[in-house]
Amino acid sequence: MSNDNAGAAAAEVKKPGCIYPRLQLAYLFQFAIWGSWNIALGAYLAGKLQEVDFCGIHMGTGWIYNAYPIGVILAALFIGPLADRYFSAQKVLGFLQIINGLALGACGCICQKAVEAGNSIPFWPLMGLMLVSGMCYLPSIPMINAVVFKNIPNKDKAPNVFIFGTIGWILVNLVIECFCGGAATPNFFYLGGAIALVYGLYAFTLPNTPPKGKPAEGEKSDALGLGAFAMFKDWKFTCFLLCAFLVSIFGSNFYFPALGPYLVDHGYPAPVALGTFNQFSELIFMALLAVAVARIGLKWVLALGMAAWAVRYLLFTQNGFGFAMAAILLHGMAYAFLYTASYMFGDKVAPDSLKASVQALLAFLLLGVGQLLSGVIYDVQMGKSLPKPIEGVTQLADWGAKDSSLKYLELAKSLKYAMGEKNAFDTVSLANYEDENGNLTAADLNKEKIAGLYENDEKFKEALEALPEGNILLGSYPEFKAVPVADIEKQIDAVKAASGSDTLTRDNWLSAQRHDWKKFFTFPACFVIFWTVFFVIFGREPKAAEAEAAKA
Repeated sequence: MSNDNAGAAAAEVKKPGCIYPRLQLAYLFQFAIWGSWNIALGAYLAGKLQEVDFCGIHMGTGWIYNAYPIGVILAALFIGPLADRYFSAQKVLGFLQIINGLALGACGCICQKAVEAGNSIPFWPLMGLMLVSGMCYLPSIPMINAVVFKNIPNKDKAPNVFIFGTIGWILVNLVIECFCGGAATPNFFYLGGAIALVYGLYAFTLPNTPPKGKPAEGEKSDALGLGAFAMFKDWKFTCFLLCAFLVSIFGSNFYFPALGPYLVDHGYPAPVALGTFNQFSELIFMALLAVAVARIGLKWVLALGMAAWAVRYLLFTQNGFGFAMAAILLHGMAYAFLYTASYMFGDKVAPDSLKASVQALLAFLLLGVGQLLSGVIYDVQMGKSLPKPIEGVTQLADWGAKDSSLKYLELAKSLKYAMGEKNAFDTVSLANYEDENGNLTAADLNKEKIAGLYENDEKFKEALEALPEGNILLGSYPEFKAVPVADIEKQIDAVKAASGSDTLTRDNWLSAQRHDWKKFFTFPACFVIFWTVFFVIFGREPKAAEAEAAKA
């Protein structure tokens, strides 16, 4: 025991100075890159992307997002064995991020040129570049994890590094919204590409994390991180990986695409602002992760993370703002206690010769196969949960919500407001045309209803003065648009007929276009509950590989 302590102490002395700040900055860069396009891309491509049919499959924006999980699956064939056997992790990390930066910059160029020429954004060139980006970016996550676990003195304090990934995600989206045009321009691609290039160069300065070396004579190459399959003879690892992978199918790539439509369908105020609670919750639980692992162990941390996904989906089956907020606030536990804890579990049980392979296998399953299945199942569930069609209407206008203090949680708009853009929150929706009883009739659709709404907003006043006869004004600062009253009247009559009501309220309007969220979330909740219970019963607390070897 004393020899073990002496060895650990000696190893800690050899750790490079300022290791935590250096790795924290790397992790901030790592997730700032992903966050730079992940939120803005969907809104930017809406109505601009050329959609195609390939082998009977209709491909659009969803498949552009699927490029990343497909990329990590393809990358496992080439990058995993090279990184694990022949090159230091930090060097591979730097090389991958430089290519990733060039690919993201090229994505921006393709989008910008197409839009400026008045054309649709071509699907296949964008898809190809996003595949290249995915092949370089997602494999870099196990690379930086390998660098972190190899070089920090206390591996149980890895969350102190991982938390900076969340900070990077939040910061980059603030910069994009406030200074780069938000989702209205492809500047987010350029910013993400620039960060990746800087990160690529910075990665070469990180502590050396050497490879295992070439395979011994007669030993097979370790493509796809297959060396990690030797771990399957250990039931603790098999049970953990099976349950973590299956739960991840209904993880982030299933949850995030559904959150926006869910909040909008229910008419909850400031849906973008409510979505930021995911990141704030993640910050809290990342900070608590090391304490939780020390107190209750990795098995129970993982069990809590799995259970959090099930509980939040059950909460989403209920109507009510409180249920929605509780489900959102569970995101930190669901993400940190499943994904991050999984990386910690894999590092703890794997011997030194298999650590990189295990991290690669985790990325392959959780970020590759799991996320790809998430996207496919999401489309299936959405198809089963569509609202009943309203005769004669394809899409209803946004009713909006009354002014709410929750709007200040939209960090980008709040920052603009603090910087002097006092009209940042100005919005006109159908809610501004309601009568005193909260009803809406054709007679309410006139500009007198909003004449004195924003006296200090020049954009609003200009749009109102230029409003053509027979139109109403809708939109948000700085873009207010004229909408024909006849179109809104048609929607009003259709919703009244569908609801069987003589009056039209906001609740009628929202119910008419609401998905069947109970049907959407019930199956995922039950599926996750089953595998969580399975893990609780059959899973075991991991023991460090070195300790097990010593016993042998």
